[in-house]
Amino acid sequence: MKVRSAERRRFWEGALNLLVLVVAGHSASLGLSLLLFPRWTLQLVGWPYDGQVFWPSQAGLFLVILGVAYASAIRVRPAIWLLIGSKASAVVFLLASVAWLGAPQIVALLGVADGLMGLAVALALWQLTRIETPE
Repeated sequence: MKVRSAERRRFWEGALNLLVLVVAGHSASLGLSLLLFPRWTLQLVGWPYDGQVFWPSQAGLFLVILGVAYASAIRVRPAIWLLIGSKASAVVFLLASVAWLGAPQIVALLGVADGLMGLAVALALWQLTRIETPE
């Protein structure tokens, strides 16, 4: 029984680490895209932008920093709550932006994608916690 439990623990730990890396990579690559090519990135999601590039570029820098912070959750497990919390916040912000601030409809889809990423990480963490918690 202990062998099976150890195998399950390794599986969920690996799954969680992989999910964290995928989410971190997604945030960092989106951030780099906004940082280096702000107008192109915004136009890609249907958001015509003619203004100064400072704010979109700054948002890109913050996404790169978040991606690095997410990746730290592999070694510093409590950092995973930053990932889960920021994904939950992103869902609310992105959906509200479409509903009340006139953001393009695709932003709602991006919000759903953020929600699914956060949910996947939360479920993997929950599975790992269940295995590690003695009954």
